Amino acid sequence: MASTDIKKYSPTERLGKMDVDLIDVDLVTATAAIGDNEIISDYVEVANAVAVTGGSGIIQSIHLLDDGDQGAAMDLVFATADTDLGTLNEVVSDDAAGAAGILGYVSMTNYFDGVAWQMSTKTNIGLVIKAAAATKSIYVAAVNRSGGNVDYVAVDDLHLRIGIVKD
Repeated sequence: MASTDIKKYSPTERLGKMDVDLIDVDLVTATAAIGDNEIISDYVEVANAVAVTGGSGIIQSIHLLDDGDQGAAMDLVFATADTDLGTLNEVVSDDAAGAAGILGYVSMTNYFDGVAWQMSTKTNIGLVIKAAAATKSIYVAAVNRSGGNVDYVAVDDLHLRIGIVKD
């Protein structure tokens, strides 16, 4: 069982030791029609998401740039390990054991239309993350929640910029 020592650091020491980082990650998509509830991108590593091996942090913001100009509603699923959410371009098929490693998800639904591209931003997320014991990485996958098909032209049409507060 985890325990928290609230007297380990003073409030000033606690805030002073937290790092804020922006980490860029490219999702890997299929270049075919991806149906509703199908996997847009299986897990991709978010390297150095936490400050120390097995450490924790808080995802504070996410910026998604869609070069493919699809603007599809999607869920970004965060996990401690690179398990198999399912097969790219098919519905989620992860089992309960794999689901136990999921840290949470963030829905990206509203987009700014840049004519040839679109972008979505979520702020004040507050999703607590924790890396596995032997790594500083977490993983992110994407699932189509648009209600229809999306079709990306290139495998690297989706770019994430994740704002993380590292403890």
